[in-house]
Amino acid sequence: MAILGIGVASLSFQMWKYQDEQYQKVLANQKVLCEKSLKDADDLIFKSRTLYSAFNSGNGRYAIPKDKIQQPGINTQLQKKSYILIRTKKRPLIPNNTPHYKSIYFESYSKPPGGETNVDAIVTAEPLNNFEALVTSPCSPKPFAVSFEDLYEITQKHDFTPGGNFSWR
Repeated sequence: MAILGIGVASLSFQMWKYQDEQYQKVLANQKVLCEKSLKDADDLIFKSRTLYSAFNSGNGRYAIPKDKIQQPGINTQLQKKSYILIRTKKRPLIPNNTPHYKSIYFESYSKPPGGETNVDAIVTAEPLNNFEALVTSPCSPKPFAVSFEDLYEITQKHDFTPGGNFSWR
């Protein structure tokens, strides 16, 4: 009986070890995808004077008039597609009540940023209700709700000249 008990314990440990290795692979892959989402959002923001204005709007002032900034659910139609999520007002990228991957890296996105930092990411959004969208992000295992105020169209009309040329940087 003791030998059988040892065999079962060994098998249980091997299964736990295998599952942990698989989870670590998932975490590594999600981290790469999350970092890409964050970097792509940063790149788009710093190439767009409109998004740059929105990103730096923490003081309540916009270099571009707020009504010229295209936001789904506010002044453009919200469709299931990619948008830029910009969290201002010292809010975490992922709400702290949303389940997150068990890793210090991912847990950090459920905490408000320090200093004057805003956070941003590329997300896929779809309508949830009249004020919020349900977004999916590679930085979170579960979708979460965000206000329309935090979502921005990736391509902003105000960044182009009447001839269709990109007008900044």
